Amino acid sequence: MDLRRLPGLCFLILCLGPSFSLGCKWIQDGEYKHKSKFSLTLLKDMGEKDVSGDVNIIIPEELYKLHSKSEIENKILILHTALGQILKLYKKSEKRTTWDKDQLNHFLSLIHRQSYELNRCISFLQMTREGCAGCKELKQYFKNLKYFLRSQKYSTLAWEIIRKKVKDNLIRMDLLASHVKNPPAI
Repeated sequence: MDLRRLPGLCFLILCLGPSFSLGCKWIQDGEYKHKSKFSLTLLKDMGEKDVSGDVNIIIPEELYKLHSKSEIENKILILHTALGQILKLYKKSEKRTTWDKDQLNHFLSLIHRQSYELNRCISFLQMTREGCAGCKELKQYFKNLKYFLRSQKYSTLAWEIIRKKVKDNLIRMDLLASHVKNPPAI
């Protein structure tokens, strides 16, 4: 090998290194899982235990199944998009729910922290949000939840149904994140 090309090769590897990363260090080190588990616990504890009622807005399960085998970068984008949508959904919840305000604020700060850290991974991996396969469907799902809340005049029951839907999403997101931490063998 020509040694004169070695510095150029090293420079190329340094520049492209983040693009070839195996994922997001914050997820791989278990921080996402820890924060996700704690936010799920808070969400479970702050609501009513026996809520009857549901809404016919189905979680895009195919999206989560599809992405368990997709590129790591796309999984991170899906997680980040979902967290951002959860934050938007809960934006007005403090004034309109009977939930414990401290628990709610703690939950929202954990969701915000997860979103912030995933955004750092997105920046580090130099990903573009435009190429996110499935993010459009995910945003539409959360838009439908907002419409449901509005149609129910932000009632306590409607918020409880939303809380259950978000809980289900967090569980699926946790499973998706485990595929970033330990990518499936091919």
